[in-house]
Amino acid sequence: MFFNISPNFTVIYNALHDSLVLVDKETERSLREGNLANIPSDSKEFKNLLRTGVLVEDNVDEDSLLQKKRLELSLSHKYMGLWLSLTNKCNLACKYCYQSTRALMEGEDLSPERWHKVYSYIIRKVKEGLKVITMTLYGGEPLLNPSMALRIIKDLDLLAQEFDVVSGVGLITNGTVYNDDVGEIFERVFQVQITIDGPREVHNERRPFKSGEGSFDVIFNNLVKIIDRHKTRVSLRVNVDEHNVDYVEDFINMLAELRLRDRIAGIDLSPVQPDQAVRYVPFKTSKNYYEYYINISRKIVDLLEYAVEKGFKIGRVITWWPCMCKLKQSYAVDEKLNLYYCPGFMYSPVGYIGYISQDDVVLVSAAKERIVTNIPSCAYNCKLGPVCYGGCVYLESLGIPVCPYILYGEEYLERLVRAYVLSRYREVIARAGDSGGRQGY
Repeated sequence: MFFNISPNFTVIYNALHDSLVLVDKETERSLREGNLANIPSDSKEFKNLLRTGVLVEDNVDEDSLLQKKRLELSLSHKYMGLWLSLTNKCNLACKYCYQSTRALMEGEDLSPERWHKVYSYIIRKVKEGLKVITMTLYGGEPLLNPSMALRIIKDLDLLAQEFDVVSGVGLITNGTVYNDDVGEIFERVFQVQITIDGPREVHNERRPFKSGEGSFDVIFNNLVKIIDRHKTRVSLRVNVDEHNVDYVEDFINMLAELRLRDRIAGIDLSPVQPDQAVRYVPFKTSKNYYEYYINISRKIVDLLEYAVEKGFKIGRVITWWPCMCKLKQSYAVDEKLNLYYCPGFMYSPVGYIGYISQDDVVLVSAAKERIVTNIPSCAYNCKLGPVCYGGCVYLESLGIPVCPYILYGEEYLERLVRAYVLSRYREVIARAGDSGGRQGY
């Protein structure tokens, strides 16, 4: 896929190899026309294009490579990703919370005994060849159970040292809890996500405490403290819908004025994905959910471009896969050790697929295996097939368009990728321009 990045350069994205390549316009024309006479086969440029998968040998069947790569990773015993809920308690009353059933069961924490079962399972898999384990601490609000968060981090650190595996723990928090009890947690996780939904008044209306008080000041002050005191990468998430989309630019301006552009890892703007919770109606206009999601997703592209113009980094916007749903050893796990396809299905009987017992996973449905092993036919002979492999299982269950071409169309897709490239590789593009052409490839 070709994306214009400047008058002199084009970015090529190869979905199969997940590579971004910067080329000059002459090389772009040669590639588009299939005329390689201007790119000598013994040149560094040609070798780089071959290495990154932009060029392939004539006898290579990329659909076969796609299937092989997909199954090798999906069925691999070397990788595991777990989203682990530390508690179903939460101190906020967000209007659009998609865990609408969580409130009916609130009050349960992950116990040391249950964590021991999860840890024993991980150890068994390590002994069977597991090499990389990533853990995302989730909830409810996970920092309402801080002792378990710290224990998990320490246990996985010891596991990595003893068995020479790679482990990493991330934290998704609403940002309301920051005190001496959690300081070490922020010091030891590799990344943190905190949500603020816009300027003070807008955020407070959407994400109040259960008491009804606004949470903006508490969260924002904690965000600054965490950035100042810890080396952890902190990204800022904004959940966007028709009620706050017109205020996000003001929020970005506020962050820029406070000089946070270089202090946060990036800004992530995501459409609200409620499960039609009775407390929340996202539509201000007469749209159905399908139309609403496309509309909001494209408005988010406008906002991401604006954030990049203001100097902020944005998250990876093109590589949605591999999704944990489609990896054999990856699950969302609630505090009772029930298993789900992914966090979107947490606490929902629709996404329940089994549980952890002692040191093993017990699956009660064959659906996980079907998702892991099957590649939808639409993924073949499609430029974005290796990216989405048929799209998000959770969003599809809500009747939301999951194909990037439908969701964005060619125009917004190109703008989305361009914004990401500019936010992450400004210096590379600048050096290429200074070099006068192909030397900057």
